[in-house]
Amino acid sequence: MPYLNIRTNQEVKDEATLLKVASQTVSRASGKPETYVMVTVDQQKPMLFGGSNAPAALLDYRSLGLPGDRQGFSDTLCSMINEQLGIDGGRIYISMTDSERQNWGWNHSTF
Repeated sequence: MPYLNIRTNQEVKDEATLLKVASQTVSRASGKPETYVMVTVDQQKPMLFGGSNAPAALLDYRSLGLPGDRQGFSDTLCSMINEQLGIDGGRIYISMTDSERQNWGWNHSTF
C-alpha cells in the first residue's frame, strides 16, 4: 500500500539499485512490510525548481496512513535520494498523501 514515485530531471544510471534501495527505505521508514511497497522512477523529465534546471526531484508518496514523524520521514527520503542520485535535499519536494482504505484498490478489491 505504500507507493513512492520518484521523478527527476537526472539520468538514473542504476535504476534497479535505486528501486531496491527506495523500496527498503520506504518499508523501514513507514513501518510497513516491503511486500506491499511499490516504487516507480520517472527519469530525465523536464523540471525546473526555483527557476533552475539543476538536479532536482519530486517524490510522490501515498499510503494508508502516514508516518507520525513526517519530518523524520522527509529526512530519510531526502537522504536516500541524495545518496543514490546526488540531489541536495533543498532541491527535493515530497508530497505525502494519506489515502482512505476504500479508495485504494488491490487484488480485485480494496483495503
